[in-house]
Amino acid sequence: MLGEQAANTWQTLFEDRWTDELESAPEPLQLWLSDQGSLTEKLTSHCQGQFSVQLLHQTMSYATQHAAEHLGLQEGDALLHREVLLCDGDRPLVFACSLLPEIALTGSYEELRQLDERPLGHWIFAEPALRRASVQIKHIPVSDNLFVRLGQQTDDMPDQLWGRSTCFSGAAAPLLVSEFFLFESFARP
Repeated sequence: MLGEQAANTWQTLFEDRWTDELESAPEPLQLWLSDQGSLTEKLTSHCQGQFSVQLLHQTMSYATQHAAEHLGLQEGDALLHREVLLCDGDRPLVFACSLLPEIALTGSYEELRQLDERPLGHWIFAEPALRRASVQIKHIPVSDNLFVRLGQQTDDMPDQLWGRSTCFSGAAAPLLVSEFFLFESFARP
């Protein structure tokens, strides 16, 4: 049953075997993957319909050894795990998975616990303390556990998805936001 699946379906994000160079990505996606601004804003201007966020999953989880090393946490520290689809009307364009350490979700960051169907991107780029610390380009097979909830939302996907995992510094612990592009054909500037 979907609700009973392991909470750390995001473990793939910390495996180096899926990390690649920007130049290896399909050319139309390279501009999207390398963009330093808010993906939410870029998608909003790209949409032919109404930009929307569809919440797929949100739960507290715990940092595995690899996640802890990557995010500067202790193994077992609590993480808010959130998965959403960024859509053009009903058409999913981007699958996003965020890992937000609980120790960072205090003070002005407290509202990140209850974003629901509001975009995280608007919040991140409005917060002056947050800075893009690192970006990794990833290509992951669509059959991976990371995309288990995505498979129930759309069936028109390539064999692998290209995306980026970005660590934002400036909070009490780094925030990891990963975005994967679902349709290569839409990826034009």
